[in-house]
Amino acid sequence: MSIPKHSLLSRRSRAIARLRRLAANMRHGFTFFASLTACLWWAAPAQAVPAFARQTGQACIACHVGGFGPQLTPFGRAFKLDGYTLSDGKKHIPLSAMLVSSYTHTTQDQTPFYNGMHANDNFIALQQASIFLAGRLTDHIGMMGQATYSQTAEPSNLAWDNTDIRYANTFSFGSTKGIFGVSLNNNPTVSDVWNTVPAWQYGFMGSPISGGIPFAPAMAGLGGTVLGTTAYTLIDNHWYIEGGAYHSLASRWGNLMHTGSWPISGYAPYLRANYSTTIGNSTYEGGVLGMNIKQPTITGGSGTDSIRDVGIDGTYQFINGDIDTVTVNGLYMQEKANYDQSAGLFPSDTAKMLNLNTSYWYHNTYGATVQYFNQTGTMALGSNAQTNGVVWELDWNPFGRNWANPEKNLRLGLQYTTYNKLNGTSQGASGNNSLYLYMWLAI
Repeated sequence: MSIPKHSLLSRRSRAIARLRRLAANMRHGFTFFASLTACLWWAAPAQAVPAFARQTGQACIACHVGGFGPQLTPFGRAFKLDGYTLSDGKKHIPLSAMLVSSYTHTTQDQTPFYNGMHANDNFIALQQASIFLAGRLTDHIGMMGQATYSQTAEPSNLAWDNTDIRYANTFSFGSTKGIFGVSLNNNPTVSDVWNTVPAWQYGFMGSPISGGIPFAPAMAGLGGTVLGTTAYTLIDNHWYIEGGAYHSLASRWGNLMHTGSWPISGYAPYLRANYSTTIGNSTYEGGVLGMNIKQPTITGGSGTDSIRDVGIDGTYQFINGDIDTVTVNGLYMQEKANYDQSAGLFPSDTAKMLNLNTSYWYHNTYGATVQYFNQTGTMALGSNAQTNGVVWELDWNPFGRNWANPEKNLRLGLQYTTYNKLNGTSQGASGNNSLYLYMWLAI
């Protein structure tokens, strides 16, 4: 997503803008005509990472709501926690691809930010094109690795995207049983299995050239620019605890991966804990997450700034076989930034962010989602963070119910975003309202 420019935009905010746009651009894509040809040629069902469908022998709807990611079912969450290792015992090539083409219309013209962008009515043939290396490596080790090319990135390069390599095993102590594991990954919360956390929350696909949500917690902008290790455990299928730390990629590695590197001083600790339970067809989850980041100050001083992100989340999911699926997700986060005062500038910022969304799927084929987002407080050395609005989306997965060949999928989505306030004012906010149409193919 692109992020509106502010006169008070700091170095950190510009980094967030660039990294969030890159992260949003780094999940899926190829060309419109290639996608259309593929859809006609491979008229068959799908999976978010189809290599996993081939590996497990399961149809896409086993792991994903609507037969298409990233929204997970209980089976999909268990598969990930178990290290991506479930297999049908046969040999498979662990490769997949995602392709996205899109069209965006905004109420008012936008300022072009990449070569070839129009002020309005932008058709992006190659919004995102991803290649995945995903699957079982040993009995207890598996991975999901992604590289993405985007037409709207400047410069356009094949860049390192979400990657999660993990070891998992089971344990038991008397009547207590569970899973424990270790994840090596490049994006805080990418190891999580719930669609509340920043790496996996709605919107799953969004326009890279419209306003989007203009501010996100710092931890949401680290994807691809850091490397970290976390250890996790799930106890009695209810209690989940994960903890670890992240460090910036060295500049040479950031340049090699075409992601850049986030200037973290030392290591940034990360913690996640939640409780979940399933009653009948319904699953409930509630938890907390947090991260503390120190970075070279943006005030011009000689010290470091401290950024603390803390959040609470909750999920309700109802799955009635292949008929109805309802999911409700919520995440509230607060970011507190304390700035180095050796230069005597703005002391601190506090921003609060709320993301609520609910989706309904009928026969894993027809879907509707509504999201409400609200931000308050200050960011970027005192600039106003107040922004709120609603996203409306309709989706069609024409092969969501087809079990004949669970290796390919297609989603057609229509999304409309409305703004009540943007960056502290309602004046002109509606000019950023956008209509976004996309075609997303996974093979």
